[in-house]
Amino acid sequence: MIYMSAFQVPVIETDRLRLRGHQLEDFEFFRDMWADPAVTRYIGGKPRSEEETWTKFLRSIGHWPVMGFGYWAVEEKGGPLIGEVGFGEFKRAMKPLIRGEPEMGWVLCTSAHGRGFATEAALAAIDWGDRHFSGKRMSCIIEHRNSASIRVAEKCGFRYTTGGEYDGEELVLMHRG
Repeated sequence: MIYMSAFQVPVIETDRLRLRGHQLEDFEFFRDMWADPAVTRYIGGKPRSEEETWTKFLRSIGHWPVMGFGYWAVEEKGGPLIGEVGFGEFKRAMKPLIRGEPEMGWVLCTSAHGRGFATEAALAAIDWGDRHFSGKRMSCIIEHRNSASIRVAEKCGFRYTTGGEYDGEELVLMHRG
């Protein structure tokens, strides 16, 4: 017997962006984005294989029906996909542990860098999160050298909490709320 979820990912629109659920036909974009060394420089430090990206892609889709939140695919209104933004519960084996609070993240393809899209998408997701997380604080982890993402986090109201480590990388742990 095959079971399918009828869960609908909410669509969010901003002035320039549309945040929507991932679709199977999006996979090639994400495969190419995650294979770009400029994208992964501060996110694990190495390009992802097609298999690794497929796992990330399915995890993005699977969060919604299981957790009631997850990642959105981000596209320019009337234009191409540019990345993804959202919340996860990843149960990372990191120091310090993050449990029971939505972990926010964002990633954009290189052609979308430096245009304010990450902040715009993150703020739209946070607005949704503020209405759905019943006052829970949100966290984000950022590789300590990734000054652009640290600036995005600060613009979104995240504040430095402590340093940390995940998968051999030195991190900045930030919280909001």
